[in-house]
Amino acid sequence: MRTYCLVIDDDNQKGYFEKEIKEVLDKDRIDLVPIYIETKDRIYMKSDYSGFDKSLIEKDCIKAIKDHNCSIVVSDYKIATDNDGFNGLDILNSISNEYPQLYKVLYSGGDIEKAIKKIHSSLSEKIPTDKRKLNDVQITDAIKQLKKMACINELIKGKGYAETVIKYLRCSPLILQQTFLSQFKEDYPEMFFQSCYTPFKGWKLKAVAEEIEKKTPRGGDFQQALISQVVAYLIETNKDEDE
Repeated sequence: MRTYCLVIDDDNQKGYFEKEIKEVLDKDRIDLVPIYIETKDRIYMKSDYSGFDKSLIEKDCIKAIKDHNCSIVVSDYKIATDNDGFNGLDILNSISNEYPQLYKVLYSGGDIEKAIKKIHSSLSEKIPTDKRKLNDVQITDAIKQLKKMACINELIKGKGYAETVIKYLRCSPLILQQTFLSQFKEDYPEMFFQSCYTPFKGWKLKAVAEEIEKKTPRGGDFQQALISQVVAYLIETNKDEDE
């Protein structure tokens, strides 16, 4: 079964990923394909060469996730220079705006403490230390900061993210869903949907898969309808056998 992992780092991670993750998962028959975003690549330089462009990196990350239906994202904390004013946490926050349920891992050496302190400091600034009640603006700002903290599923010290990726993929229900969606998007993208769920009648299977990925109400209802019909089919089949 094939799935994809987005790897965001300023250094080349290919050797580490191949040996520590891909070769291990191959034994479990999980074909994990890495998509690398090397943030200090010249394609991410600003037009005036004054530094790296955060928006270009974000754009490529979002595109990679959409194109490959990635099941997990891992990012180094320090992915640019201090003068650039952004880090891996910022990129993961941007990804969370588009894909809030996607599993995200942030790793770094000594910089991991900086990441935690930055989030904590930002949250503390929104909450007064005395006993005054929070006003609406302070509550909203505090919730935004809490969401930023919640978007990271794992904080890893050093480059030891391999164990986390392997553990997650070995037990992730997303793998099964992605196998299902990949058949819609890659194997039968132009096939038209004709039955099972009326709101999608006449849609191409690729469009149906994208509704599921976006977690729209229709996408959720379709999955529930599909499960109900499969259960009904299994019950009916077993009844016939019992008789």
